[in-house]
Amino acid sequence: MIASSTKVVRLRRIKSEISIIVLFILSSLLSLYISMNLISSNPSIKGSGDSMAPVYIIYYLIAVVAFTVLILFLIKRYARAMKYLFVLLVLYMIFFVSAIIAGIVSTSLIEYFIIIVAITGAFAYLLIFHNEWYIMDAAGFLMVSGAAAVFGTFLNPYYAMVLLIAFALYDYISVYKTKHMITLARAALDNSFPLLFVMPSKSGLKLENLTFDNRGENNVLMLGFGDMAIPEILIVSSYIFEQRLIFLILPIAGAIIALVILFFFNNGKPAPGLPYINTGVIAGFLLSLLISFI
Repeated sequence: MIASSTKVVRLRRIKSEISIIVLFILSSLLSLYISMNLISSNPSIKGSGDSMAPVYIIYYLIAVVAFTVLILFLIKRYARAMKYLFVLLVLYMIFFVSAIIAGIVSTSLIEYFIIIVAITGAFAYLLIFHNEWYIMDAAGFLMVSGAAAVFGTFLNPYYAMVLLIAFALYDYISVYKTKHMITLARAALDNSFPLLFVMPSKSGLKLENLTFDNRGENNVLMLGFGDMAIPEILIVSSYIFEQRLIFLILPIAGAIIALVILFFFNNGKPAPGLPYINTGVIAGFLLSLLISFI
């Protein structure tokens, strides 16, 4: 009976792991689609950030560290206000993605604005008044896709690769050394901040009943929005700049392998996602380069 129960739990967890992987693949493809439409409307945007890339990378790292420290300080006193701040940040990216989608499918200016207002308004209402894990996941999906598309278009793959290495090191330090990223994850889950993909292994789980401490007994799989967005930057950049299918397939394949390894070796334990996923994507990109030179 115990063995049977354990098997069921494991099968459910595999289902959650597969769901995260599928979400990653779909988000990567949507990011690429958004990027290609950005370039078609403004070709000069491609690689426009390269000249300032080293400064950007340092700036983003400093900004992320400073923002995280500030948020952790404010959460202790203004947790509710911080939730609305994160909702606004997510809605900003959803608005951006909605505008691109509306520009593609709309046939008139009225349709264009209706689509933007409908998508952004719906997520605003749901995130504020009826937030559940699947609402948060859907919002994160659009946010991650938009962010990865922008940075993947601005940076060539070599600068993007440096960015991934820098953030992988930061993620490792913030989880295993300073542990402040674990503190942020705890605060995010306990207060339902839209910062994490949450994939429960069983149906019927309410987000309001989920906490960082009971995630294990509920067998919930979590992955930060940044753990998808940052590696997808190189996936987008790789294909956009090289224009060969192998530069899309192998980086995504590297990410999938890395996710499988991450899930296998860190079952139930907090772990930094970027050292695994970024390494997989970088390996896929470098292998694509090697094959293209043969």
